[in-house]
Amino acid sequence: MNVGDSVNVNLRDRLDAARRQVEKDRTGSLAALNDIFSQGVVPDSPLNGRYRGELVVLSWNQFLDFLGDAIARMWFPWQGKMLDAATQTGDNIFSDNIVSVGRLLWSGYSGYIPDGDGRVRAFKFRTYTGAGKLDPDIQVFKIDYDSEENPTFFIRDILDELRQIDSGYYLGKALLRDGSGNWSCVAYFTLSS
Repeated sequence: MNVGDSVNVNLRDRLDAARRQVEKDRTGSLAALNDIFSQGVVPDSPLNGRYRGELVVLSWNQFLDFLGDAIARMWFPWQGKMLDAATQTGDNIFSDNIVSVGRLLWSGYSGYIPDGDGRVRAFKFRTYTGAGKLDPDIQVFKIDYDSEENPTFFIRDILDELRQIDSGYYLGKALLRDGSGNWSCVAYFTLSS
């Protein structure tokens, strides 16, 4: 099934509605986002180039999400991702003020790459397609941070999974692995070309 098929035409509208619903009905909004994610498709062509990112909602637990939302309203440096389809790799795009905070959290990490105009790229990843960690019945586009050059604290335990919901528009789940190796969805985000 292609994203342009009439079955999926309204997924982006449903995403906007779920985003507006989150403050009134968080549980219903998260269920709607999960349903939209499952109705998307594996990207119809390899992702390549610069993609604008946007946080839709945090989904870890109600208390941490409330705290995280408050912080994100004041400061949210993540701006998107840069992907290279040929090498199946990429990295994240941040406002350059992430570097000073990053030095506190990841003192040994030196992988910041200037990206011009107040931006840096950091935290390399590799990409591939496979069964979803939380959705093993569907194929997803995976963005995997578990590599030697990334900090062991937090970053290497992140796995993003994407489904295409419109032309050039993707809904992602940010998954986090706990100390027991279990995965949970901690946020939903979008990427757009």
